[in-house]
Amino acid sequence: MTDHSGSNWPSRLEWGLIAAFWAIVVLLSVGQSVLGDASEELHWARTVGELGEYSLWALFTPLVFRFAEVLPVVEPSDTKRTTVARNIGGHAAAAFTVALAVDLIEDAVTAGLGERSMDVIQALGNFWFTDELAIYLVILMAGFARSYYFQQKARQEEAERLEERAEALEAQLTEARLEALRMQLNPHFLFNTLHAVSTLVDRDPAGVRRMIARLSELLRHVLDEEAPQEVPLSQELEFLDDYFEIQSIRFQGRLDTEVDVPSSLYDAQVPNLILQPLAENAIKHGASQVRGVGRIEVRGRREDDRLVLSVTDNGPGLPESQEEGLGLRNVRARLQELYGADPTLHLESSDEGGTRAVLRIPYHTSTALYTATGASSLTASVPASSAD
Repeated sequence: MTDHSGSNWPSRLEWGLIAAFWAIVVLLSVGQSVLGDASEELHWARTVGELGEYSLWALFTPLVFRFAEVLPVVEPSDTKRTTVARNIGGHAAAAFTVALAVDLIEDAVTAGLGERSMDVIQALGNFWFTDELAIYLVILMAGFARSYYFQQKARQEEAERLEERAEALEAQLTEARLEALRMQLNPHFLFNTLHAVSTLVDRDPAGVRRMIARLSELLRHVLDEEAPQEVPLSQELEFLDDYFEIQSIRFQGRLDTEVDVPSSLYDAQVPNLILQPLAENAIKHGASQVRGVGRIEVRGRREDDRLVLSVTDNGPGLPESQEEGLGLRNVRARLQELYGADPTLHLESSDEGGTRAVLRIPYHTSTALYTATGASSLTASVPASSAD
């Protein structure tokens, strides 16, 4: 069935337009009578009859609009043809009834004022009501147009509501996925850090105390439930400095770190905790595998509308075949959720023989937030392994 809840009875504005329309018709009709009878006696009875006729049409117009709404003659394909035929029959009966009633009332008013005698049989036989029938059909066509307009408007509003709801649900789903990925990353990082602390309890108590102090700062940041998905690069580098200090104590002077990022990039927005898994991967598979001092270099630069961050180690280099661990898979998944297919993360061999992880994301600050073009979805499930 067709939903007619959008239009219903004419509003105050429509009532005003209906009244104004018929008032103009009355003025034109009376003006024509006055100008046409300027040299003769004015037929007041006929003029009053016309005023009564158009006043009746002004009252019938909302009813005709209502009929056009509740008895549509064009229905969806799943509606039975008998219903359409029945509606057409209803409109035909209403048209003849209303047209005849208006014509007879006009004749009664004219006869009452002595203009002419009233003969119902003659009126029916000569089809004097055809003018009123034509007026009814014009009003009915306007009613169909009005009903169609309100139906289309209701459909458009419903589509907009559904689109807004879909966008809200998609945003909630994306946020939930990001939180799930973040919760997977945090235990992975914390467990590795606690393992590093446990290995030095007996060998370097002073270093362990410093590690615990730094770890408390990291915990405060990692376990913050209200932490945003994006933070300024300066904040991410502060977190990375605390992480590097913990790892430096763990390796007892066998780890050297360097961060080279221009201060002009400090306001750039980056995903929260995005550098730490890259640094952890570089330490585990690179710096910790060399004899002597391992080295980690973090660099940043801007290329047009891209922020490029790299983490380089001096380890044995990129193996020919290596399955990515949980940390890197989480990084890729978070980038996809935040920016769609726009950002890139790839591993390459550095000139010095180590491995370099290069991250390219859209450059934006908190005052000019980046909006991904097109919604993204996580098409691959996140593995549940606990280590790289």
